[in-house]
Amino acid sequence: MEFDSFLVANRDPFGAVIVGETITLHAQGHAEEVRLRVYDDETGKVTWYDLHEEDEDNWVVEISAAHAGLLYYRFEVIDGYNQYWLAAQGNNLGGAAEVYGMHHASIPDFQITVMAELEELPEWYQEARFYHIFVDRFNNGNKDMHVNNPKPNSFIYANKRDTPFYVRDKQGEIARWEFFGGNFQGIAEKLDYILELGCNAIYLSPIFEANSNHRYDTSDYLALDPILGDEDDFKFLLDEAHKRGMHIILDGVFNHVGQYSRYFNKDGHFKEPGAYQGPSSKYYHWFDFTDFPDEYNSWWGVKDLPVINKSEASYRKFIYGDEDSVINHWNKFGVDGWRLDVADELPDDFIAGIRDQMNKEQVLIGEVWEDASNKVAYDQRRQYLLGGGLQATMHYPLRNLILDFMLEEIDARVFTTVLMTLESNYPKNAFFGAFTNMGTHDTKRLFTEMGEDEEKLKRALELWLTMPGVPCVYYGDEMGMTGGKDPENRGYFPWDEPRGEIFNKFQRLLQSRPTWWQSADWFECHAIDSDTLIYAFHKDGQHEMMQFSRKTGLAIIKQQ
Repeated sequence: MEFDSFLVANRDPFGAVIVGETITLHAQGHAEEVRLRVYDDETGKVTWYDLHEEDEDNWVVEISAAHAGLLYYRFEVIDGYNQYWLAAQGNNLGGAAEVYGMHHASIPDFQITVMAELEELPEWYQEARFYHIFVDRFNNGNKDMHVNNPKPNSFIYANKRDTPFYVRDKQGEIARWEFFGGNFQGIAEKLDYILELGCNAIYLSPIFEANSNHRYDTSDYLALDPILGDEDDFKFLLDEAHKRGMHIILDGVFNHVGQYSRYFNKDGHFKEPGAYQGPSSKYYHWFDFTDFPDEYNSWWGVKDLPVINKSEASYRKFIYGDEDSVINHWNKFGVDGWRLDVADELPDDFIAGIRDQMNKEQVLIGEVWEDASNKVAYDQRRQYLLGGGLQATMHYPLRNLILDFMLEEIDARVFTTVLMTLESNYPKNAFFGAFTNMGTHDTKRLFTEMGEDEEKLKRALELWLTMPGVPCVYYGDEMGMTGGKDPENRGYFPWDEPRGEIFNKFQRLLQSRPTWWQSADWFECHAIDSDTLIYAFHKDGQHEMMQFSRKTGLAIIKQQ
């Protein structure tokens, strides 16, 4: 028997479906009996369906789902004394089915994603090419380069070319945060540079008041960090971006705050009692203490980042429920969307509550490092892509695929199988609207990943920027900046250096990238040999086919 989940002839429609939509499955081959086993991930129920022989050796069955969630399926084949499973490749990968004995220890299933509704993406987002700015390290807009409102117990670099470095205490905790002084004014001055590169949207790292330079330790959600400027500076940046047809999204860090925030207030800096001051604080129930006051739930055990109890009603009201909630407060400034930090640690209904406060011209993106269609976090299957939650996620799986392929850790067949499985699993708009990054503040610089081999980097760019998704350039990657993981990947932008061939490559690929790819009807990818891919975008009679070799690079085969 044969079955290939990537072929519409075998599975129609390809990809995620909506509740109640009919799915037709065909298998080919000689058998006396073929049955379909379907496991409903939401209810835990197994349902069996008999396939009927539509014509000789062509078996067919139709199914549908009554609710949103995931269905997992495989075929049971009986042919005389021969009985076996026809199921997915290892790790539940789609494509050509494999044969397994009936008593095989673990049978991988094919996945069907069932949505409550198909999400719509803002038109501007479907045409966006993002630039990710780690704000402290991009550009200081003060003419004399002074740092606005320096923080106590911090230090400021004398030379912008200095490598970022943490000063730690005897316990290994960061004792002094360093600042280069990037600010809103500096970003506003470089908007034309970003447009010239080929990007028309910006994703800012956190901008709210915090102790650190990364600002993932929020001190006050309703206050901008004074190092960056004031509300007038922020509004000026938004207005200047919008005048140019650009869009800006913010980083929402709602899973945890800083230990010195007004909500936790470990050092007593704020006059109003924080959770650390005890039950008299209105924030006390936002946090889970195991041994008050110094033992509490913190993010990955980092004491600097107390985790907030997202089920607490007063916290939800503060973030998105009030008329002047955090989300509504900053939405009124005209921000174009939000990227939610550690989205897997935010309950689905919390994410939905944020989404309810956003308009149709805003986008909500989640940080997810794995296949977001079937992610399990804290023993819960996440449903944020099934409607009413996230519209897109960061596409780390694609980043990992490209790196593994370019570094020859996988071949073209594996690349194709994994990528097409992701397309099959994701809702269409979430796949073509996935936020694709090759560098972030959490990863090594792309040039470093490529061993500082400029030609290999250029080929990696060719592959990345001709793949599905909404590309997002990490500031400075276009200048060939290098660096390992945090803090080395967070250097100051080298404004004094001339643009080189790496910049030119970024610019050519970004400016020539067709916008319709990001709202395509479907995408296909095939392996020619171990080193070579051939892939194509299709939409409303438009077709573009490309061939890519990790040895020689990109070739456009057909445009129509």
